[in-house]
Amino acid sequence: MAVGVSALVSNQWRFKRVLYASAKAELRKRYAGTLLSSLWPVLYPLLFLGAYLFVWIVVVGVRYPGTGRLDYVMFLFGGLVPFLYLMDTMTAGAAVIKQNIQLVKSVILPVDLIITRTVLVGLVGHLVGVALLIALGAVNGSLTWRVGLLPIVVAIQVLWLVGLAWIVAPLGLIVPDVGHLVSLASILLMFVSPIAFKPEMVPGRYRVLLQLNPITYMVDAYRWVTIGPSAASVNALFLFGALAAAAFVIGGAFCWRFKSFAVDFE
Repeated sequence: MAVGVSALVSNQWRFKRVLYASAKAELRKRYAGTLLSSLWPVLYPLLFLGAYLFVWIVVVGVRYPGTGRLDYVMFLFGGLVPFLYLMDTMTAGAAVIKQNIQLVKSVILPVDLIITRTVLVGLVGHLVGVALLIALGAVNGSLTWRVGLLPIVVAIQVLWLVGLAWIVAPLGLIVPDVGHLVSLASILLMFVSPIAFKPEMVPGRYRVLLQLNPITYMVDAYRWVTIGPSAASVNALFLFGALAAAAFVIGGAFCWRFKSFAVDFE
């Protein structure tokens, strides 16, 4: 396992320029021919966040006692921004090898780099959401020195998503149903994860489900650095880091064993 993960990490570093150029080209290709072109990576997260905000604040009318409307917006975006990145990466990752199978067979780009590229492409839109989150925090006056740790949290999520994508992408090639399952799971997780609600709002006997939900630690880590200790504990940051490291190692080992199989897959 350790040899495989080490080899994949070495691969990412050795082909870092190729990876960067490929991600840049993929981002351009994704929106080529559209009227708004390069604006879509910015508009997509903003429109999605705006729609979600409208549903929970205007339609549902959620507001926590003793807090202002902007406080709830910060709380909501603190969970939704990283989740949107997760959902986008996993959905794209489930089909990325099949869509680029000719590159794999021609050995133009190693399969692990193709998967990592998906995470980097999604990172562009995620950084737009992160910038919006920081701007809202500045307006709300809720930012503290912890916001300086935000790059670390983003790096942890990138590590986590690379590990998950290294698992999901090969499975998506072998079992076509994986793509549909990932899309369905993303929608389900959006509503059962503590994105729009606080964990204490969940009945005691069901809170264990939140503790078993990895999304909980991801959103808590983001909220701890952008909102403060009132929203989450510093323990979430360490738990999220441990979760990301484990996913990266397991995903790396899985992808390494799959590499030779992908070339021969029909």
